[in-house]
Amino acid sequence: MFVLGISWLILTPLCLWNLFRGGTLIRLTSVMVLVSLEAATVWASSSAQPPEPTPVAASPFLAAPAAPAAPATKGIRQAASCPTRLPAPERARLARHHGTLRSMTLFWAARTDECGTATVVLRHGKRAIKVWMHEGDMKRRPTGARTLPVSVADGVASMKVPLAPPLPDTGALRAIDGRSGRPIALR
Repeated sequence: MFVLGISWLILTPLCLWNLFRGGTLIRLTSVMVLVSLEAATVWASSSAQPPEPTPVAASPFLAAPAAPAAPATKGIRQAASCPTRLPAPERARLARHHGTLRSMTLFWAARTDECGTATVVLRHGKRAIKVWMHEGDMKRRPTGARTLPVSVADGVASMKVPLAPPLPDTGALRAIDGRSGRPIALR
């Protein structure tokens, strides 16, 4: 990708200059170079894997043991037979007890084929907790991923994620969707 970016930076101005100032053969060559750069960019972006969440230094969640998957409730399929999707939490609720944060409950719009479990990764740093969620089969589990049961009520899916070890309650804390960088509303 680096070489492709450098190629864009160097060849694009040169090709544009040749399109306006060059002869027929030079113009045709410039068009072919620009089309080739575009095709290479589309190919490279389609074959690129999404980056794995990067751990924050001294994250308490890296050493957290994976919780066993709970059986699915009636009418909800288990993760192995669920369609793969990446739910985005819309709201979060922090559970505090004696000056520490003990758990975080995440809420998102439920689907009719909602899985009975979801895999979640939390990373804590800079007064924020970043959240990555996944339902269905995973090719590889990121470090610190935990599979937890999902509850569905009134069209809203939720999952309680215990913080192990609990975090000190230092005041203002933000929840952020790790994929989009969008803030998650705290309630």
